[in-house]
Amino acid sequence: MTKTGKFAVGALCAGILAACSLEPNQLQATAGTSTAHVLIKPATARENAPGQSEQYAKLRKQQVAQVDYKLSVNIDGTGEAFSGRVVADTQFRRNLLQPLTIDFAGGEVEGVEVDGKGVPFEYNGHFITISNEHLKGRKHAIAVDYQHAYSTNGSGLHRFQDPVDGEVYMYTDFEPYDANRLFPHFDQPNLKAHYTLDVTAPKDWTVITSVREENVEQKGDFNHWVFPQSKKFSSYIFSLHAGPFTMWEDDADGIPLRLFARKTLAEYVKPQDWFTFTQQSFEFFQKYFEVDYPFVKYDQVIVPDFNAGAMENVAAVTFNEAYVSRGEKTQAQRMRLANVIAHEMAHMWFGDLVTMNWWDDLWLNESFATYMANLSLAENSEFDDAWENFYLGTKQWAYGSDQLPTTHAIQLPVKNTDEAFANFDGITYGKGGSILKQLPYYLGKEEFRKGVSNYLKDLSYRNSTLDDFMGHLGKAAGKDLDTWQQQWLYQAGLNTIQANFQCEGGKIASLTIEQSAPEEYPTLREQRTQVGLYNMDGDKMVLSKAIPVTYSGASTGVAAAKGEACPQIVYPNEGDWAFAKVNLDQVSVDNMSKHINDIESPFTRLMMWQSLNDSVTDAKMPLDSYVRFVLANAGAERDINVIRMISRHLGSANGYMNQIEMDQDVRKELQLAIEAFAWKQLNSAPAGSDAQKVWFGTFTDVAHSDKALANASKLLKGELTIAGLELDPDKRWGLIALQNENLYGDFDKAIKDELAKDSSDRSQLNAIAAEALRPQQEIKAKWLENILSKRDQFKLAQLKYAAGALFPSEQQDLYEENVDRIIAALDEVNSSDSPELVDTYATLFPFNCSVQGVAQISSILDSGKQLNPLLEKALKNRRFNNQRCLDMAAAMKGNTAG
Repeated sequence: MTKTGKFAVGALCAGILAACSLEPNQLQATAGTSTAHVLIKPATARENAPGQSEQYAKLRKQQVAQVDYKLSVNIDGTGEAFSGRVVADTQFRRNLLQPLTIDFAGGEVEGVEVDGKGVPFEYNGHFITISNEHLKGRKHAIAVDYQHAYSTNGSGLHRFQDPVDGEVYMYTDFEPYDANRLFPHFDQPNLKAHYTLDVTAPKDWTVITSVREENVEQKGDFNHWVFPQSKKFSSYIFSLHAGPFTMWEDDADGIPLRLFARKTLAEYVKPQDWFTFTQQSFEFFQKYFEVDYPFVKYDQVIVPDFNAGAMENVAAVTFNEAYVSRGEKTQAQRMRLANVIAHEMAHMWFGDLVTMNWWDDLWLNESFATYMANLSLAENSEFDDAWENFYLGTKQWAYGSDQLPTTHAIQLPVKNTDEAFANFDGITYGKGGSILKQLPYYLGKEEFRKGVSNYLKDLSYRNSTLDDFMGHLGKAAGKDLDTWQQQWLYQAGLNTIQANFQCEGGKIASLTIEQSAPEEYPTLREQRTQVGLYNMDGDKMVLSKAIPVTYSGASTGVAAAKGEACPQIVYPNEGDWAFAKVNLDQVSVDNMSKHINDIESPFTRLMMWQSLNDSVTDAKMPLDSYVRFVLANAGAERDINVIRMISRHLGSANGYMNQIEMDQDVRKELQLAIEAFAWKQLNSAPAGSDAQKVWFGTFTDVAHSDKALANASKLLKGELTIAGLELDPDKRWGLIALQNENLYGDFDKAIKDELAKDSSDRSQLNAIAAEALRPQQEIKAKWLENILSKRDQFKLAQLKYAAGALFPSEQQDLYEENVDRIIAALDEVNSSDSPELVDTYATLFPFNCSVQGVAQISSILDSGKQLNPLLEKALKNRRFNNQRCLDMAAAMKGNTAG
């Protein structure tokens, strides 16, 4: 989770002016006036509102030259709040000419001191204001005594009580702007600081932060933990975790490793996997970057209710408990764990050691970590299909995001921290990671690596901008990257490429790559790709030639293809070098359709299946024709990555058919065929295989007939078994959810019986989701009221599970019964300062493949209301997906008419 900024403090700003960010007319200097006496008009007062603007962050960067924090925190584990005292040793660039604000959201301020003397202050619930008349001179120790409630929404200092054993655990999550919910300070990435922490906590707890403790002293029922001063870094990656964790220890070539999990989850943790993946990542990164790991020790903390996948806190990374399976992991799940471990570790250098100046460069941190994690796995792990998984997951996320109406340039202005939160998306992670993946092909692998290494060496412990990064890459490769940067980073939209060819006498006479762009984003880009030529060889479709080529503009001739054997299939992005959507020419489409299972390379089959699915969502291939093709051909597939893609797309097709306007008999026929196919694959897959686990998930998604529901019920009760299929607790909840979604059997008793056996928080969350799935108006009304009116009585995680389950695609009528209540809550939610709540609320607008569904969202978007960026983005994307479904329906209708 991270980004870098456009605004960098130059030598002139740093040394002369206290407010370079002010407009020129705010600067009134006379000839001969020394820099110490430049007159500056008072800046506009900071808006009395949550969050922080880029404009104000620039101003405060010009006020504060340096700051270090001494932080004392008292946590007793039982109350509703914690208390603390922070002393900010602050050095200003010059005498302040306007008040100073200190970020602190949602707490209570008990007192403020400057250099040991109490001073008056103002506190509005968002930040503390101290008049500049109390801050005369350049250096001050500013102390704040405060209290703050524990969080229940995963941000700030989150408190969790385990329902099984009653133990309490706490952890922090700060990005982009929640560190000020732990302690008052200057919460912006370009005001790096050292942190000296001490914590009073219950005596049986472990306290974890960016450094290892230097002393622990027992004081009755509490211990006082004292930590040495940390290295210098931004506050959003500072952390504090505490609780009676189970701990495992290991070593990575001299770097101490620790892994933590709560007691009741510990039996499911496989520490050897965690440590192996961590050791492999360290081995790769230290060699690749040529910079030793800078933070001495490395802790990884697995925590509940976490809102993201993981977070790169300096030397104390937090991970979502979803990475711990309560059954046997598939190889894909193990790879996801290895990938996220590598991703967060890459941030230790790129994001933590060298940090963005402002959130407009969030993409650079996240994109780089995304690319480097996959590179690490591909070159130094057991996972030899890492790039196939990148294509299947991250890259499809990127392609999908880039075709939405909310797509944006990779590098874009971020006016405030609300906008920063909204930019944790498929462009920031997926597209950015994908275009970084193509750069080594464009610059040269070693040149790219050397540029990265020099960047990290030159800017260690400092803040940087995009220009710093691109400058180091360009210098290492001897290339001017300005044009590349403008095309790829500052322009939005996804290009499409297609290979066109002609043959004479069995040989290629000409081959071109045609590039197009959407009308609203017309940029045509330059990049390096490979053109793959395929022909049948015996009973296999094999790659006969891969031709590297750099293409640009609307059409690029591939001279090297001339004279090659006439291909049956041409794929213009062989090996997935480029970031572009691929259209297959008609010859290739025809041959691919005939020979999909004859294609020798699993990666190529993966890309061909994706092209087929793209043609459906682009309303070029009718949905019913696609489903029939899948059912006729997918049963022969044996590669697990291709199986994962097919099963995912088949589940999506089933969801579309729940709502799309089509002949009822055809709908019933195809949905029963999908259900039967999933059940057959589940039973015929090798016992205990990953394919068996994948098809189990698909079956629980698509089952709906009495026969299928009866089989699911028998599986749950143990009356039916499938060789090799072990029903771990999470799989059991999949079957229970299926019963509740279809009101089959004693669905309520199924929940109660499972909770009696497993009262863990994960089971309780699954129970909420299972209940919310029921197609009963009283249940929908109950959970809507909980989410919209009684949310203070629930943890955010509980509300998220309920919201995500309320309106599955087949329950459109129930959504229509409740949509007025959802819309009525919009103004209240929109005014909330909790992005987590806004995100949860947006989930209540489900997939709605109807003209009315498009109109409902349009009425909100076109109302003139100033919407929270996160909510506006979610609604625009939902409207787009609803309309796309209508286009798919029209394509299918046209096919039927034809």
